[in-house]
Amino acid sequence: MSGIKGDDSADDNFKRQGSFRKLVPLSNNGNSPLSMSVKMIDRPIVPQTNKQHAVFLQEYNILSEYKMLCSQDLKGIYVIPSALNSFFWFGVQFIRQGIYKGGVFRFNITLPSNFPFGDCPKVVFETQVFHPLINPENGELCTSWGFPEWRRTNRIWQLLQYITKIFINLDAKMTPVNQEASVLQEKNFETFRERVKMCVRESVNQVFNPSSMDDPHYITFSPYESELHDPIKREIYEPKQNEEENRPLGLSWVQPGSLQPFSKPEMR
Repeated sequence: MSGIKGDDSADDNFKRQGSFRKLVPLSNNGNSPLSMSVKMIDRPIVPQTNKQHAVFLQEYNILSEYKMLCSQDLKGIYVIPSALNSFFWFGVQFIRQGIYKGGVFRFNITLPSNFPFGDCPKVVFETQVFHPLINPENGELCTSWGFPEWRRTNRIWQLLQYITKIFINLDAKMTPVNQEASVLQEKNFETFRERVKMCVRESVNQVFNPSSMDDPHYITFSPYESELHDPIKREIYEPKQNEEENRPLGLSWVQPGSLQPFSKPEMR
């Protein structure tokens, strides 16, 4: 979250924490940088005359992508841009179905330096994952199967959908980067299944490991503590009391149980 002093003390001495956003002035037509960046995503390439302003708009483009991502119904996958570098995002995928069910896989997304142009963002898994499309040496995901050509109309949330899909639907026709996983999947599926279960168990065992990066936005987990978490759990699961009674009904001049307008006694 970011914090800004009130207008009474506004003197260019403001402080933002945990945010990669910067303030830039309004354009001549009165549009805010955020609204301009949203429009620019689908706009043809135009020469930039002000490099500093272009850098700021690029960061607002990234912010716009993240805003669009948050509005999508993406289940089991969580991402957040780094607090230190808006081109580097942290992610965690919780697998809820399929052969990889139960896995908790960490990954990172690196945006191209000329975003929103350039190639497909690079996805690298921190967790060792046995999968035909994940390089066993460096953890990089082969994105060309889902995005043969990264277009300006493609969005990061679509890339996240692709990440989820490769764990649920294993397509034998995909071009593998892990040959061993591909061969086992095709010719010895039981052995393949055991290798997958092994990496799923290992991913769960690593959930509480200390952060590998010194970044306040790095996604971390802590063990369940009854004293701390039980009250929150009860609040989530317990039904709301008197929810219907407390709901505002607005003005009405109709007597309950009647369809006649102005039937309430006080309105006659």
